[in-house]
Amino acid sequence: MKQKPPIPVYHLHERTAKNFQLLKLDRYPDISHWNKAHRDDNYLLMFQQSGSSTVIVDFQEITISGCAIYCILPGQVHYGVSTLHTTAWVLALDPACIKEDFRTVLADFAIMNKPVLLAAPKGELFNQSFLLLKRLGEQVDLNREDQTLISMLEVCICMFVAACMGNKSLTAPSAHRPQLITRQFRSLLLLSFREMKSPSEYAAALNISASYLNEVVKDRTGHPVSYWIHQEIILEAKRMLFYTNSAVKEISHLLGYADTPYFIRLFSKIAGMPPLQFRSNYRK
Repeated sequence: MKQKPPIPVYHLHERTAKNFQLLKLDRYPDISHWNKAHRDDNYLLMFQQSGSSTVIVDFQEITISGCAIYCILPGQVHYGVSTLHTTAWVLALDPACIKEDFRTVLADFAIMNKPVLLAAPKGELFNQSFLLLKRLGEQVDLNREDQTLISMLEVCICMFVAACMGNKSLTAPSAHRPQLITRQFRSLLLLSFREMKSPSEYAAALNISASYLNEVVKDRTGHPVSYWIHQEIILEAKRMLFYTNSAVKEISHLLGYADTPYFIRLFSKIAGMPPLQFRSNYRK
């Protein structure tokens, strides 16, 4: 069997010297890798002014219709399917640009995985703000920081996050301990799921007991710590099964499981089918 290459990862620093890139698009296929499965190492905040577009994000088909926003997180595998009379802005952001509280909002948004529709006045405000950010970015010397540009970027990010939250307050107490612990756990999970497999390992890294971590995470998300660990592992396994030709044993080892039969049982339990059946079904 001809080997598929690894899932490509596109890096923001290879496209721009800034910590963000803003594109105004009349049609998404203007992006060269638009219709090919890939990851980005940055956030993608998308504001669609008009038209319709369809993308696949981690095996889910998302249709964005009319004036709406949508977010893709770093590491999510995605590609475009179709567009129709689409006009949109795409803001690629270095994760360091986004405050931790805002990252939590965007992570919650990704779990819901639905576009947020915008009323016409708010859509026009988004358009004018992104346009001003683009104009400021074109005038700034890359060798120096410009506070006006930085402030405008923060405004655009804040507007996007506020729209994601709807009627919830952006000024909720970020120092609230359960919220802080849940946020720290999620961040650590994304970085460490290949090496750390048990709730006790995450609890030790956060200097709290495993029972308290589980209580907090379950209270705030509806699921225990082990659920989120397994979801992240199996999602990455699905990506590798679908987008590469790596053997199940190789995938198992790359995800930190030396015991391949155990990995197959875990995958089957979470995904509802064995790994090779998943690959066969989804490649039809």
